Formats: sequence, C-alpha cells, structure tokens
Amino acid sequence: MKLARSLVIVELLTIGAVVSMPRPLLAQGGIPNCNTLTNPVYMAGTTAVIPVIELMGARLKKVNVNLLWNTNSDGCSAVQTLNVRTVTGQKPTYTQYDELPDQPGKVIGSNCYGAVDQTPDLAINDVSWTSCLLSYGDRTPLAAGLKEFVGPVQGLVPIVQSSYTYYNDIMVEELQDLYICGGNGNILTFSSDQFIFDYNNNNSGMREAWARGLGLANASPLDIQIGLGGSNNLYAETMVTVAVVPSPAPTQTIGYTSTEFYDLYRGEVNGFKVRGLNQNLAYWPDSSMTSTDKINIREGRYTLQNALHLVTPVDANGVPTNPLVGKVIDWFQQSPTAAPLPFDVNEIYALRGVVPQCAMKVAKDRDASPFKHYSDPLPCHCSFQVLATGNTSIPGCLPCGGVDAGTEINAGAGVDAGTEIGAGTCQSGQICSHGYCEQVN
Repeated sequence: MKLARSLVIVELLTIGAVVSMPRPLLAQGGIPNCNTLTNPVYMAGTTAVIPVIELMGARLKKVNVNLLWNTNSDGCSAVQTLNVRTVTGQKPTYTQYDELPDQPGKVIGSNCYGAVDQTPDLAINDVSWTSCLLSYGDRTPLAAGLKEFVGPVQGLVPIVQSSYTYYNDIMVEELQDLYICGGNGNILTFSSDQFIFDYNNNNSGMREAWARGLGLANASPLDIQIGLGGSNNLYAETMVTVAVVPSPAPTQTIGYTSTEFYDLYRGEVNGFKVRGLNQNLAYWPDSSMTSTDKINIREGRYTLQNALHLVTPVDANGVPTNPLVGKVIDWFQQSPTAAPLPFDVNEIYALRGVVPQCAMKVAKDRDASPFKHYSDPLPCHCSFQVLATGNTSIPGCLPCGGVDAGTEINAGAGVDAGTEIGAGTCQSGQICSHGYCEQVN
C-alpha cells in the first residue's frame, strides 16, 4: 500500500486546552473564585481527554463534586507541575461543566479562577511519566510523594478529511516515515511553505503516546514536529477542526487525534486503519469504520492505544493525601469499593470514546511494551459494548439479574451499574457482572 504523494502531515502539539462548548461566566462583572464552589477538585492534563472530563465533571455535580479543568495544560507538563512547584504569581483559569437538563450528553462550561499558583490536585497524562523524561532533559523519576494510577484506555487515530477516499489504511512504518523522517523517506512529499518544523515543544503526553505507538522506545521523542501555518497550538480538537477539516487546509492533509475527538467528529474526518509492527492486517479502533464498539482496542489488534495515567500526591502507604481525589480516582478506575454514584461511569466512557479497564482483554507493562493477556475481576465486556453501540442483542451476552440474582455492589441509584455476585442465571465459569453474564478467566 502506497500513500498518495501529495499527502501532507500535521503534528499534534498539545500545549493548551480547547473545549468545544461556549464558556459563559458564572457571574456578571468577572470570573468568580473556584474555591467558592462545593468540593472543588483541581485537574490538569492532556487535551485528548477533555470530552470525558466534560461529561464526568457535569455528572459528578450530582454528588456535589466540582471537577475543575486547567484551561492551559497538557499531559506531560501537568505532571511536571506536580513534580516541580513553580511560582508565577498568576491565578490559573479553570473550567467547570454542566449538562443541559433537556439535552443529555450536551455539556457547557464556565470559568473560574484558582488561587495564585494553584497546583492541580490531579493530573491526567496519556503516558507514564517515564515516557516524558526527555521532554524536560532530565531522567529523574516521578517525585517522591506522587503516584500514578492507571485509568481507562484511549486510542490514537490517523485522520484525513472525509472527502479523502484514495486509501483507508496505513502502515506504522509509513507513519514512522511521516513523523520521524518528515516525509523524506520517498513515501510521500509535502509542501514546506504550508508546514514548518519545530524541535522545542515536548510537553505533549499525547505526542509521546503517538511516538510509543510508532515503535519508539520510552523517553525517545519524535525527531521532528510539524505545525500548521507556523502555529504550535494544535490540540487534540483543533487537529480536527483547524488542521484537517476546513478549507483552506489541503484535502490531502493527514493528522491524528484521540478516539475521544475522533468519535465526536465522525462524518467530518475519516480514520485510517492501521497495520501495527509485526502485523499482517490493518485495523480500525472499532470493528468497522462506522462502529463505535472499540473491539480492536479492547482485544489488542489496534496497536495505537495507551492507558491514561492519573497522578496525585500520596502518603507513605500510596493513598491519595486528598480523600476527595481518592474518591475521584476510584470512580475513574471503576473500583468495586468506590462510593456509589447515581450514574454509570462506563456510559461516560462509552459515549466519549475511551475503554474502561473492565472491558479490556489486553494490557501493557509499559507504554511501548507488547500486549499481554488481561482479565478484569469484574469484567464489563458486554455492558460496555451495549453502551457504546446501543445494540442490546450482542451475541454471547446474556442479561442477568432479577430479584434473587445475588448481592449487588457499587450500584448507582436507578442504574444497573454494579456487579451482582452469586447470580443464578449464569453458567459455570461466569459471574453476573454489570448486568450481563461474563466469563472469568
């Protein structure tokens, strides 16, 4: 498979947060103090995950928790902020989220100011800190008193305009040629007057996840970065809305974005199937170009994927020093001991393009390591697929439960989001988990 020689590329550089909804002020005359909100949790990190944060933040207000997102952050630099406390004398701007009551899933945001030099309580990165080290010219480990917690899994998708139909698949080796060699490996050429090289901005965790997916070792950043029209401000969303989709962007422009934004902009972009290293076939993140089931991520056929990492201060026992942050991490991880919620976190993940660990059948020890088999103790393969596709008739997925089905834990009010232990409708070797009979192995 050869790419059209007129195809040009853009590189994602996440140095700030862009959100798709309007951001009205909470009060006339100025932006209020975030500390006046109930139970604020200050967050920062990768722009790739903003669709998840928006909906999670809006729904956590149902339990009086306010997730506040730093509007000028990215993955690696957010963790660096926790590593090294920087004095700027500035009040950072944060965004809080509300779901429109008559339009479920639609979220609006409004701004507030943190305290002077407000440090995030929780950072979200696309990679582990070890993949960010050379971004700061330093091989020191994560600072003492900080800990990484594994979150849901996101994919990265090469994207082109929806009008581009010349090819629908690409090899990792071709992506290496684009992003490591700058397209000078005789696979394709691009117009140097429309794209520039920049070697200095290494703050993006998503960029590092992309590099790991292309087969580069940990702490080996891409040799080059390419920005559109001289600008470095290409975030996960603007990679789609500014670089790839609109005119006068060339029809044959290739970029990449997260599965979160890829799902939001289906119809405006086409994603490429990817043939990973040592693979014989190319795969979309999903079972087809139009599906949203994430089956090829969940089962390890789609290789451009990585677990999100949640970073926060912890005590000597590895427990978050802020108990509320500990609760938020438990909710992100779908911990069976998490405080009950009046909604299903897996629904948020399904609607916003990421995969909870309970729906994964593979895992990685490091960002660049091969996949290994993973079996969650409380699997949600069937539940996630139903939530992600809207199809309630999944082959092999038998609903379970009922009055005498067993004891339900971690269930949300009015939502069958928990796990029923001892259900009588499942076969040997199965448990009733998240409302469906799931195999345990």
